[in-house]
Amino acid sequence: MTDASADEFENWQPPDDWSSREVLREAQADRRAGRYAAALAKHIWYHQNEPLPEIRRSSVLRKWVELGAEYPPALQKLKEFRDLAKTKLLSGEGDVDVFAEFTNINQKLEEVQETVSLFLMLDEKAPELAFKCYPYAESPLIRAGEYQVCGKYIDPEHTLEIHLTARRIMQQRSSHTNLPQKFNKKSRFDFPDHDVLCLGTSQHFAALVALLIHNDRTAEARAFAGRVRYEFNDQVLNELVAEALQGGFPPGY
Repeated sequence: MTDASADEFENWQPPDDWSSREVLREAQADRRAGRYAAALAKHIWYHQNEPLPEIRRSSVLRKWVELGAEYPPALQKLKEFRDLAKTKLLSGEGDVDVFAEFTNINQKLEEVQETVSLFLMLDEKAPELAFKCYPYAESPLIRAGEYQVCGKYIDPEHTLEIHLTARRIMQQRSSHTNLPQKFNKKSRFDFPDHDVLCLGTSQHFAALVALLIHNDRTAEARAFAGRVRYEFNDQVLNELVAEALQGGFPPGY
């Protein structure tokens, strides 16, 4: 099927009875049928009208990049949105959500150095905004070897307290549930007052330890490592922290 001109879909709007999910489903159907300009119009509408949590945003952007692999104008349009986010952030009009969008697009385009470059500019020109944006930039900064920059923004004890508070809330909710006791266990391990961690959290704690080491904060690194090992009885965490105390970062972080 011959694709229509992109001009035909400028300022495209969905029918009133369409949900946002239907817009995305139709975009996928258009791509599979070779109606690339129509698919792009729907992605643009979705991007401009649907605020998304990070997980769903990542999934939608992946579909957009898939379209771009078959239809280069789609990739160009995605880069335009990325560059617009950068302009907003540098002009003081953007916030942490704009930076999250910028970071997600770079990740999907495999251009994470763009994230590093922008964060370094914010670090110099807008440190308060950089502080809020740092969690989205931490992994790219580590991969770029910007350990001293990371050291300015990390607060390991505060990060640990957030996780401990979240754990206490979950335990309180669990203790008040009406589910049978066999469904009410914290984990398959029975360690009183301890818990196992998801891999992402273990990697984050280990990365913080490694960053402290690379910032010549060895005593702080050892103290923090000891505390997370005590609070969370987790074999994977212990192994990652042991490597981090030697300056090693978790694989793929």
